[in-house]
Amino acid sequence: MKYKKDQLKNEKILYNPLDMIEDMIIVNNWEYDRRAEENLYVEVGGEWCDYQLSFSHSSELSLLQISCAYDIRIPDNKVEKVYPLLAKMNESLLIGHFEIWGKEGWPMYRHSLPVPVDKYLCIKQIEDISLSSIQECDRYYPAFQYVAWGGKSANEAMSHTMLKTDGEA
Repeated sequence: MKYKKDQLKNEKILYNPLDMIEDMIIVNNWEYDRRAEENLYVEVGGEWCDYQLSFSHSSELSLLQISCAYDIRIPDNKVEKVYPLLAKMNESLLIGHFEIWGKEGWPMYRHSLPVPVDKYLCIKQIEDISLSSIQECDRYYPAFQYVAWGGKSANEAMSHTMLKTDGEA
């Protein structure tokens, strides 16, 4: 049989990055839930609260979406006050974005990563994005608290969030 170069060009390799992520989670002995081929959920402890770290893969869009949801709910009567805060937070980000997720009112950080059909992701990429998601959530947790429950403006919340302290009390 003769080798036909054109036949290989059109062949698509089926690859689900969630398989690699699931292996990483198992090796670390973390509890997780994989409800389907497209979704994987892990609860992760942060500085301020627990986060729901979610990984979703869309083979149709060739995208891996990583989201990190806070274990808090913004009350319906406070959502409008949080939108200016989201805008200010998103202005300061280099990648990803914050949003309030639907009727549930969960603040979350989301980042999408293109996954070319014939390429593999590096586990280091996933680890780095997952860690940065948690770090961004930890960084802005107090800002959500200031606006949603403390009655502060978005500007006041951001100024408190941006303060860096040296040493310990």
